[in-house]
Amino acid sequence: MPKGKSVTIKLPSSDSEHSEGSPAPSESSLSSLESELGGSDKIPKPSGEVGRPGCGGYNLEDQLGWGEDGFKNLKFVNKAIKKHLDTTKCQSQQDHQALDTVCNLVIAKFPDMDSFENCWPILNLIQMHLKYLSSRARQKRRISGSSSRAAKGEKSRGKSPKSKS
Repeated sequence: MPKGKSVTIKLPSSDSEHSEGSPAPSESSLSSLESELGGSDKIPKPSGEVGRPGCGGYNLEDQLGWGEDGFKNLKFVNKAIKKHLDTTKCQSQQDHQALDTVCNLVIAKFPDMDSFENCWPILNLIQMHLKYLSSRARQKRRISGSSSRAAKGEKSRGKSPKSKS
């Protein structure tokens, strides 16, 4: 693995982080609002779900503002996903260390990705690609299952004894 900055992904369940001595978000809603607004100099994730711009979500390519050519350079992420993750499973079922590995590899190759809060563009790319790959794997299982059943049906029809007339 290339030397560089290591990133650990915060899971979505832990949205805010506070420093020692500051009140916990449950202790003061005002302090948690202030920490959300000015607590980080990284680019926050937009609201909504990636890939669903018509349903309150956002288009990742538009949000990054890199244009089509810049976005195509991120194909490296797909290679890292295939190498380090189980492509038959969705993102929520992946090993968290493997997700960290993919994020760290992408940040090592594209240092600008570290300027995004909790690596959200990388996680979005992982989510979208795994969704595609896992659906393809399910589709292949269905096709191979139905074709093998059809082949067994043909064999059993061919082996059945002919009725005497």
